[in-house]
Amino acid sequence: MFCILGYHRADPAAAWNDGIGFSRCLGCGVELVQRPRAGWSPVPRGYAVVWRPTAERPALTGHAPARTTGFPLARLADGARRVGAAAGRTLDRFHAPPDHASRSYRYLAQRIGSARTILLSALCDADAANDTLLLLAAMLQAERGGRLLLIDATMGADGVSVPLGAVGKPGLSDIRTDDPWSAVEMMQMLARPDMILLGAGQRPAAGRPDLVAAMLPFLAERFDQILIQQRAIMADSRNLALATRADLIWALAEEGRSPMARLAAARDAFHANGIADVGLILTVPTHGG
Repeated sequence: MFCILGYHRADPAAAWNDGIGFSRCLGCGVELVQRPRAGWSPVPRGYAVVWRPTAERPALTGHAPARTTGFPLARLADGARRVGAAAGRTLDRFHAPPDHASRSYRYLAQRIGSARTILLSALCDADAANDTLLLLAAMLQAERGGRLLLIDATMGADGVSVPLGAVGKPGLSDIRTDDPWSAVEMMQMLARPDMILLGAGQRPAAGRPDLVAAMLPFLAERFDQILIQQRAIMADSRNLALATRADLIWALAEEGRSPMARLAAARDAFHANGIADVGLILTVPTHGG
């Protein structure tokens, strides 16, 4: 019905070239394109997509493997900009960080074992939390490969949606309760291949982490890792829904800035809700304590 009405569901296993996304509709199979500041739409008449084989990727359940990279005709690529390019410096955070930071985050990425769903519970300010999430995401993908989903579940206007240029765009707060595919429809394809964002949404404070928690099995079938950003566990009772479903939880604190009382309160909140195994990432402030 959606396809008949002209609405298509893009396969998240999209290919990207020069900031333009290429995919197929999960319903009818028509080729789709996403250009800067626009949604997914069928390839316009007069244009063609040349699909060239590339490395094998895991297939979406019930769909053929995505093994291609899209290359547009020159006219289609005119004026292309990468998704999130307005954020400028932030896209650089997806590339290799300085060697000492790279070693630390690579080590963390290697420590996740079989965990597929990783939650970062921030006891520090938003800038530090965003930097850490982006560095961890880059190293997770470098070490583990595959498709990585970032979820901004901060329910605030200062989460990772900000540096990734997704403020005011559909996201977590806009998911429909009766349709898990609505979460896929709200996702933003990022400039880094195989990295996808479910932002905070158009009304971040109205976010429903409980809906995402219920959808985790559905999402885990379609992504190799899911990295979730939240504020402190005791900041909002809604945070518990995802915390109790995550495979791995890391609390994030800043050395010399995060009060010990806050760490103790977070520990007590986790333990009171039956979450005993929580790791700690202690970051060093960029400009000193």
